[in-house]
Amino acid sequence: MNDSRIIMPGEEAKKSFAEVLQTIRTNMVTNMQLQKREQLLLVLHAPPLPLNQGYRQAAYNDIIQLSRLKDLHILICSGKMVYDFHRDSYDLNYKGLISIPGVKSVSFFELNVDWEKPLWQRIMHQVSVLIKKQRLIEDSAAIELTHNIIKLCDLHDIKDIHLGITINLFIDTFLNLRKSGNYRISFSAHDIDSDKVLIRMKENLAERKIIKVFTNLLTYWLLLWKEIDACKKSRFVISMAYHDFERLTKKNVNAFFIPPYLHTLPANCITKKLTAKPTLLIFGHIAFSAAGSGIEQFMEKVVPAVKEKVPGVIIKIVGKDASTEVISKCEMLGVLYREYIEDPEELWNETTVLASPLLVSKGIRIRILEAVCRGIPVVCTEQSATGFSHPEEFLRITNDFNLFAHHCIELLTDTNKYQLELERIDKYFIQNLSEDIIRAKWKHVWSEESSAFSTSRKMKKIISETTKHAYETNLQSSK
Repeated sequence: MNDSRIIMPGEEAKKSFAEVLQTIRTNMVTNMQLQKREQLLLVLHAPPLPLNQGYRQAAYNDIIQLSRLKDLHILICSGKMVYDFHRDSYDLNYKGLISIPGVKSVSFFELNVDWEKPLWQRIMHQVSVLIKKQRLIEDSAAIELTHNIIKLCDLHDIKDIHLGITINLFIDTFLNLRKSGNYRISFSAHDIDSDKVLIRMKENLAERKIIKVFTNLLTYWLLLWKEIDACKKSRFVISMAYHDFERLTKKNVNAFFIPPYLHTLPANCITKKLTAKPTLLIFGHIAFSAAGSGIEQFMEKVVPAVKEKVPGVIIKIVGKDASTEVISKCEMLGVLYREYIEDPEELWNETTVLASPLLVSKGIRIRILEAVCRGIPVVCTEQSATGFSHPEEFLRITNDFNLFAHHCIELLTDTNKYQLELERIDKYFIQNLSEDIIRAKWKHVWSEESSAFSTSRKMKKIISETTKHAYETNLQSSK
């Protein structure tokens, strides 16, 4: 029987069952294609949970942002190279991360650390690398890590790889991957990682270890060259610290400045106001290399002045590796020192002003970010502020510790000045650090439209135009 028929004007055409079924199938395939997202492998140098360290919070932010954009597979390096690693991390991180929407798999790779191998083996490895690859200072774990990444990429059909930090191990792995397959590889840069060698050099210089100083300097230049070269060859670099972003772009690296969003912020932050007993806080790692001499000057010049001018003030220092001199001065001056606290949120709720007297610039200071996101005024040195764009808009910045004391005293005693500082912080947060702003930047860096551009200048234009709408929306909602 022929089911064809004459179609009269104005009469709707009837489809056969086969045609209807084919239409349904086509629509289903189209919908599946629209819903299907690209696969991405994120490689982290340490487990991100628990969120009790700055680098963990930055890594966790990478996971959240990328899982919103891609089907995310995570490979976490673990073992003795992670200084505070413990076996419970496996279970904690697997359960915590696999439950995040968009995260498809979580894998672990336990690294064998270089420093446990005999010296002759390390020397032979470096000689072999120099001969075979014409490469200097390669981490011996790079080959094994490369193989694990390739296995995961083959298993899940992954072409996009994002390396969560620019440490030497990941740089070497990146160089290996470029020769192993057609991967699109990008980086997150917490800072310029080779700068940590300069910090060690300053320690050795202070201790007059001249030979080590020269060794540090040579190592620094080699690692810096490798790091910048790898960043240039990568798809792009997401830089979390503004000063380092500027350094990368000056070297023609396709870099984008996106500070991390802190996903540990409480839903309802306490509105800050001056109290009869205000609290001045230093919070963070207190090693000599990062903050020691700054802490010492703070104890010498700021603490006595604040104690004299602010009746009832409570001064707290919380952080690891304080020197015996600092601990002794804390006891002498009535400063409360703790190496560790159980509940950071309680500490933040008690804090009136955060002080950051660092004399070494390295990355974005997560503690400053935590403070301003909670509406806490910050007094800091120039070195503490280099992670932010236009930090003078929301921070009190000075390298003069007498002026540092003045800023602290003013904020701890003057209600009007304190309120004005809160307004400055709120305005900066809405413009630069809100979740909508950060999310919009990540989205457009990874969008297909943006990836067609090859220069940071064009990309920055896209990001600024996109986030302008998010900023205006935030501004309206805050009024």
